[in-house]
Amino acid sequence: MFWLRLSATFAFCLLFFLSKTRVHAAQHKPNKGDSEDKTIFLVARPELGDPFFKESVVLLFPSSVVAGKGLVVGLIVNRPAQVALNEIFPDDDALKNRSETVYFGGPVSPGTPGVVFRSSNAAKQAALLFGDVYVSFDPDFIKQILKQPEKTTDLRLFMGRSQWTPGQLQNEVVQGAWYRVRAETNLVFSASPQSLWRKLFEREEPLNIARVSDVLFDPSTNLAGSVRQTEARLAFAHPR
Repeated sequence: MFWLRLSATFAFCLLFFLSKTRVHAAQHKPNKGDSEDKTIFLVARPELGDPFFKESVVLLFPSSVVAGKGLVVGLIVNRPAQVALNEIFPDDDALKNRSETVYFGGPVSPGTPGVVFRSSNAAKQAALLFGDVYVSFDPDFIKQILKQPEKTTDLRLFMGRSQWTPGQLQNEVVQGAWYRVRAETNLVFSASPQSLWRKLFEREEPLNIARVSDVLFDPSTNLAGSVRQTEARLAFAHPR
């Protein structure tokens, strides 16, 4: 009980701190249905040298999505991996010809699938993030929705997730490791995800963009081994 109370206290402190920190809009006029303050992007500052999070943009989930777990969870949205969907499902006839890119969601549980998608209809296996954007970590539901692309407007498949304890993330924010930017649908499903970090950084610090390398961060050394491992396939074939 002590640890549960302590975890809840950390979560409350983090949410209170974030609520007092200004959230920047990525555009002057957000699209209808976009997030206000509940769902945000964490945008890594140039000083953040962690190899997994360097130049990353993390879609941070509202606390309601992971209620009761004492964790802060999100997905890196700007790291397309050098792996196609059909490599994750090599023995599934319905998916063997699908060449969509799989994304690296974060270093935690790299064999665990997650999907972010847009839909006009709610599903009990998915949690609403904002507007018409949903997230799900249910393996059976993910396979089902991948086989019915006509039911979703946009869809991204992720392997792994990003995860902090409330105190850990609060400390990183206090130390200036992250910007907070309002999440927007068009940025979650950006057609140029590799350029998303630089785009948001330039909006936050237009006078300091010259200090950022013109060469985009290449995450392939972190991604390929993680999402290709056998554990990923087993997670879909034999969900727990």
